[in-house]
Amino acid sequence: VNTAVTNLITREREVTKQGEDVKKQIHTQSQLIINLVQQSQRQLVQQVDTVVRQKIELLTRQREEAETVLKQLKDCEEFVEQSLKVGTQQQILREKQNMVQVMRTVNQDVNPVV
Repeated sequence: VNTAVTNLITREREVTKQGEDVKKQIHTQSQLIINLVQQSQRQLVQQVDTVVRQKIELLTRQREEAETVLKQLKDCEEFVEQSLKVGTQQQILREKQNMVQVMRTVNQDVNPVV
């Protein structure tokens, strides 16, 4: 009976040791998975930042181009209004050709040929 008790105590120790080893393996594997998920998270965040930056740059360029075209249109409008107020018919007719060309240029800036 004494030998059986000793064997049971030895077996209990072995089972306890195996349990601790399994817990360590679970912890190690969990840490590896957590590290991989964190690395993927960083990569995804970096990709999102890159896409957002590129889109913002494109929108900024488009806004700047639109502001330039708007200024050109306002300049044209002011010129036409001034010409109509103080210009003679001959002066207005001469400037008409210039204005048509300016408007074509502005229109091409707004709607470039693809």
